Amino acid sequence: MKTRNMLPRTANPLVSFLLGLLLLAACKKETEEPAAPTSYPDKIVLREVQAAGDSVNLTWTQLDNSAFVSYTIQRKTADETLPTGIHQQFTPTAVSYVDITVPYVAAVSYQVVAQLNNGQSIYSNIVSYERANIKSLAIAPFDVQFQPAGRQLYFFEQSGKIYKYDLATERIVATVATSATIGYSDFAIYGGREELYVPRNDGWVFIYDAATLTKIDQLSVGSAATCVVANNGLLFVSNSAWTNRPLKVYNRATKQLVAETGDFDRTRFKRIPGSNTELLEISLYIGPTDQDYYSFSSAGVFQTHRNDTYHGDYPLDATIFEFFPNADRYITSSAGAIYRRDMTYETTLPRGNKEFTTFGFDAAAQLLYAGTRTRSVEVYTMNGYNHSRTIATKAYPFRLFKDPAAAGFICVSSVTPTAQYGPISTGITIEQVR
Repeated sequence: MKTRNMLPRTANPLVSFLLGLLLLAACKKETEEPAAPTSYPDKIVLREVQAAGDSVNLTWTQLDNSAFVSYTIQRKTADETLPTGIHQQFTPTAVSYVDITVPYVAAVSYQVVAQLNNGQSIYSNIVSYERANIKSLAIAPFDVQFQPAGRQLYFFEQSGKIYKYDLATERIVATVATSATIGYSDFAIYGGREELYVPRNDGWVFIYDAATLTKIDQLSVGSAATCVVANNGLLFVSNSAWTNRPLKVYNRATKQLVAETGDFDRTRFKRIPGSNTELLEISLYIGPTDQDYYSFSSAGVFQTHRNDTYHGDYPLDATIFEFFPNADRYITSSAGAIYRRDMTYETTLPRGNKEFTTFGFDAAAQLLYAGTRTRSVEVYTMNGYNHSRTIATKAYPFRLFKDPAAAGFICVSSVTPTAQYGPISTGITIEQVR
C-alpha cells in the first residue's frame, strides 16, 4: 500500500517571485501611457534642454504641416527685452540644434518658431536653462577703464550712463546718467582730487568727482566731442570742428583755449606713455581709417604734426588700441596689427582665423595677452611674437587690464559674442585671467 507524504506542501520561492514580477509587469503595462508623439500638424513641443559643457542641446517635435517653411530658434536673456533669432533651418525633419554660443548668464530661455508659407507662425513652448552660480551685470559699455590703486572699474555706455564698480565688494558703488552721447574719457588729479573728464555730443566736457561721480564743473569745447586726454593740467579734446582745427587744448584751471590743431575731426587719441605731451590719434568716422602724431610743449603749445603715410594699407581700429609698456610700439585692430611709435607698420600677430578684441601686457614677463571673439585669451612673447599658450575664458573678452593686486589680468567679458564693430549689446561678466 502506497503512503502519501502528509507533510505540508510549500510553494517554490523562485516561482513565486517570477509570478509576482509577471503580475507587476502586466499591471504596469496596463497603466503605462502611450509614447509621446514625435510630430504634430499644428504645434511644436520644445523638450527640456540638455547641457553639454558650455553648449546646450535643443530638440523638439516635428511640425508635420505641408505649409512649413522654416524653424527659427530664438534665445533670450533676462536683460533682453525681445528674443534674438540665433539659427534658422529649412528642413521639417531637422528637429535639433546645438547652441555653442550660450550667453554667460544665470538664465537663458529658448523657443522654436515655425514659419508657414501663408505668413502665419507657430510658436513652441518656452524652456529655460539656469545656472544660478553665474554673476553678470546688465551693462553694455563701449569703453572700460581700470583704476588699479582702488581696484575699481569704470564702465561707459554711449547712452550716457557711467558706472563705477568695486572689485573687492563685487558691486556697483556709483553711477551717473549724463543725458548725452559720450566719448572716450580720462582721469587726472586736480586740486588734490581725482577728476573724470567726459566729452559729450553737445559741445561740452563735463567734469566729475571720480570717487562719487558727482558733477563738479564743465567746459565748453564748441562742438560735439569724442575724446579727452588729461595731462599736466591740460585737457586735449577732439571735437567736430573739421574745418577749424578739431584738436583743442584747454587749461583745466582757467578753461581757456591754449592751442588748436588737428587733421580729422571726432577722433580718438592716446597720450604716448611717458611723454609730456605726445598724442597718437586714430580716426573714428572716416574711411579708410587714418592715424596722426602730434607733439606739444609741457605748456600745451603745439609743436609737431606727422601724417599717416599708409592711409588704409594696414589694419587700424581706434576702439582697440594699446601701447606696449615701453611705448616703442602699439597694437590695434582685430588683426593684431603692430606699429612702431613713428607710425611705421611692423607686422600682425600670428592668429589663424581668430579675431582680437582687446590687448594687455605683462611687462615683467614680457608677454602680450590678446582676447578673442571665441572665448579665449592668446598669449604671445613681446619680442618675436611667438604664441605661448591659450587661456580659455567663460565669456567673450572685451577688455583686459593688468591687476597688480591679483597677479594676473582682469578680463571684462561680454556674455554674448561681440560684434566686429560697436559696443557690447547685452551685458558683461568679470573674470580673472592668469
